[in-house]
Amino acid sequence: MPIKLFVCGDVVNYTNNQAWLSMDLQQVIKNCDFAVANFEAPIDTEQMQSIVKAGPHVYQSPQSIDYLKQAGFTHVSLANNHIYDYGERAFKNTLSMLVKNDLGYVGAGETFAESYQPRILEKDGVKIGLLAACENEFGCHYDDSISRSGYAYLFHSKLEDAILAVKQQVDFVVLIAHAGVENIPIPIKEWRDRYHRLCDLGVDVIVGHHPHVPQGYEQYGKSLIFYSLGNFYFDTPAFAEKSDDSYSLVLEFEKQAGVSFDAIYHKKIDGTTKPVPEEEVNFNLDHLSALLGEGYAELNDQYALETYNAHYKKYYQSAAGVPNSFKFKVKKMIKIVLGRKSNSEQSNGLLLLHNIRIDSHRFTVQRALSLKYEDNS
Repeated sequence: MPIKLFVCGDVVNYTNNQAWLSMDLQQVIKNCDFAVANFEAPIDTEQMQSIVKAGPHVYQSPQSIDYLKQAGFTHVSLANNHIYDYGERAFKNTLSMLVKNDLGYVGAGETFAESYQPRILEKDGVKIGLLAACENEFGCHYDDSISRSGYAYLFHSKLEDAILAVKQQVDFVVLIAHAGVENIPIPIKEWRDRYHRLCDLGVDVIVGHHPHVPQGYEQYGKSLIFYSLGNFYFDTPAFAEKSDDSYSLVLEFEKQAGVSFDAIYHKKIDGTTKPVPEEEVNFNLDHLSALLGEGYAELNDQYALETYNAHYKKYYQSAAGVPNSFKFKVKKMIKIVLGRKSNSEQSNGLLLLHNIRIDSHRFTVQRALSLKYEDNS
C-alpha cells in the first residue's frame, strides 16, 4: 500500500477562527497517513516582544495548534520568515505547544543542528525523509555560530549534508521550501536552479510556498517540484478579505511505482477554506506549469524588471534622506516596532539589511540592474 501525504501552503489563524477549515476538506486530510502544513507564525505568547526587523510581524492564536490537530494534521513546517517574529519566548512556547499536541515539527529548532534535522515518516515498510528550509530572512540559521533559535537556510551546505544523509535511510526525500518573489505566477530562475540542484542531491519532491499565490510544477528528472501552493488559510488584516485561491497536494509514495499526486483545489469562502472544483479557482495549474517552458527566460526577465521598478527602484535611486513611498512605509513599521522614533540611519540600515539578506530581493535587484546596465547580447 502507498503512503499518502497531504501537503498544504501557509497557515495563519490570527483571529482564532475555529471554523477555518471545512469538514469535507478535513476529511481529505484525515484520509491521508500524514499531513503537513506550513505554520507561518508563532502563537500569541504572554510577554512576547517583537524582534527588530523590516517588514510585518505576524502571530496567531494559541488555539490554532489545537485546530490543526483536530483537522488531521500530523506535522508542521516551521521554516518560514515569520516564525521568529516574536523572538525566543514565542518561538519556544510554540514548540512546547506543538509537542504537547503531538504535532511533529521540522525545519526549525532551538539550535542550529536541530533546525536541519529531518523527520522520518514510516508506514508499511515505506520511509519518507521530511526536511524544510527557507530563504535568509530574519530568524534564519544561516551561520552555525548562531546560538539563538531559528530555521534552516535553503542555501546552507548543512541542508545538502542532511539530504545526502537521510537519502541513505529512506525510500523518498521530501523538502518543504519557503521562498520566492511574492504575487508573481512563476518562480524566479535562481530558485528554480537551486531546487534543481537539491533534486540532483537526492530530493524526490519539493513543495514550495511563500509567494502567497499558486505557481506551476515540473518534472525534473525523476523528481517533482511544486513551486508554490499559495496560502492555505491566512486571516491577518492584509488577507482577511482575500479568497486565497490555491491548491494542496495528496502525494502517494510506493516503492515500485514511485511518486504520484492529486491536486486539491480550494479557496476561502465566508472565512472558511473549502474545496472547490478546478474551474472555480482563479488560476489554471496547467497554464502556470506551461509558463516554465518556452518563453520562461523572457518572462523571468520581465518580472524582474517589473518588480524592481515597482518596489526597489525608488529606494536604491533616491537621494540620501529623501523619503519615497516604499521606504516611508517600512520606516513607519520600524518606528512602531521600536516603540520610539527611529533615526534615519537605523531605519535605512534595517531596510538595506532586509534587501541584502533576503535572497529573493537580492536576486531580483541583481537581475533587473544587470538587464539595465550590462551587455547581455
